[in-house]
Amino acid sequence: MKRNPGEWLRHRLLDRVLDAVLLGMAGASWLLGAGLVLGTTRGWGQSAPEWMVWSLLLPGVGFLLAGLYKAKRGWRLGDIAKGARAEETVGQAIEYALTRDACAVAHHVEEIARVGDIDHLVATSDGLWVIETKHGRVPRSEFRETLRRIAANVEGVREWAPDKRVTGCLVFGSEQEKRPKRTYDYGKETIRAFGSPTELMRELRSEASGIGGSTDLARRVWKLGALDPDGQSGPES
Repeated sequence: MKRNPGEWLRHRLLDRVLDAVLLGMAGASWLLGAGLVLGTTRGWGQSAPEWMVWSLLLPGVGFLLAGLYKAKRGWRLGDIAKGARAEETVGQAIEYALTRDACAVAHHVEEIARVGDIDHLVATSDGLWVIETKHGRVPRSEFRETLRRIAANVEGVREWAPDKRVTGCLVFGSEQEKRPKRTYDYGKETIRAFGSPTELMRELRSEASGIGGSTDLARRVWKLGALDPDGQSGPES
């Protein structure tokens, strides 16, 4: 399974932020405990010796300083975030260069979504796909809400491209013990379902090999993914 652009840096960023937060929490907890001990001692009418005060306070201060150093300087979190974004931009440019003119893909599209975001918006020679992904089995109590979300976003895409065929689909990221039905109905929408990414890949590959399609539509989809095919900077560049 291939890695996505910037994935390694994003994992590294998450790990380091988590470690910095844990150090900060450890420092704050230690100082809080030290304050309680010193306060209790004073409440007993006794004064803690200076060496005890410092021995209680210094470890907590050390934890806080270590967390601050790692967050601000030692791990250069800002640079890692910028590096991940740069990898995503270059990866999308490569994806664009190797894709047919009438095909395109944008990820995490919010501008035209009616509910949350669209996980993947794909343009092929036959129309547009609104793709919702789930890692595993969706609980029965949440399944109708998932279909509603897909149907709502399909309507949003139809408003954005009223003359194009728009298909909503649900894709499971891992193999399912019980295969999903081929289609599910929600109101007027018929939503397709794929039990694995491989099944979706075969379907999209078949459509992408077709004749026709709209180059203009493909360019609009690329721009939703923050890539301007004309060579100008994307919205977040």
